[in-house]
Amino acid sequence: MLESFSANPYFGLFLTFFFFLLGTLFHRRWPSNPLFNPLVFSITSIIILLIVTDLSYNNYNEGGRFINFWITPATVALAIKLEKNFVYLKKYYTAILSGIGLGVTFHTIILLSVSILFQFDQELVATLFPKSITTAIALGVAESLGGIVSLTVAIVVFTGVLGTVVGPPIFALFKIDDPVAQGVALGSGSHAMGTAKAIELGDVQAAMAGLSIILTGIAVVILAPLVMPLVSLLF
Repeated sequence: MLESFSANPYFGLFLTFFFFLLGTLFHRRWPSNPLFNPLVFSITSIIILLIVTDLSYNNYNEGGRFINFWITPATVALAIKLEKNFVYLKKYYTAILSGIGLGVTFHTIILLSVSILFQFDQELVATLFPKSITTAIALGVAESLGGIVSLTVAIVVFTGVLGTVVGPPIFALFKIDDPVAQGVALGSGSHAMGTAKAIELGDVQAAMAGLSIILTGIAVVILAPLVMPLVSLLF
């Protein structure tokens, strides 16, 4: 009976919204506890529930896919924040562009270094390479490079959640209080999930994070065809 009920698309929608709102309530009560980050809490709770009850992920995803549909429009809508804070882009465009460019470059160097150290094969490198860009772009990059698309999705989600959880504490630890720097860091390192956190921090952070998602995605797409020939030489 539970299995047939879970096949209803509204089941996945209800489950997602329920655990996310519950996580939001817990986060307001215990804001310093990373386990109660709404994204972390909802993802973990849903996984545990599906495992314990032995419910089909495909059934759950019948409702979840309706939420996935809005990922791209929601990302594009961040341009509204950017338009309202365009003055920051004009003032700091050199720092923003150089920061994103260096970030993508170092990300690639670190990935290649780790791959050599642990002897990853080309398929795994292609799977990991787009981990810091938004899902819509990461899937296309992973597929074009010959990576494991389903694993890329999991890694992209993990990267986003990790950045959302550790980002604010790192800002506090190193006294990074500039809103432009915070937004660029969250957007370029943790894509849409980091941008969701940036929205909580302020309009400037949200605008810079939205811009960083786009620029980081473009940079990775441009760099991707150059990385795999290099990987083939190294391995």
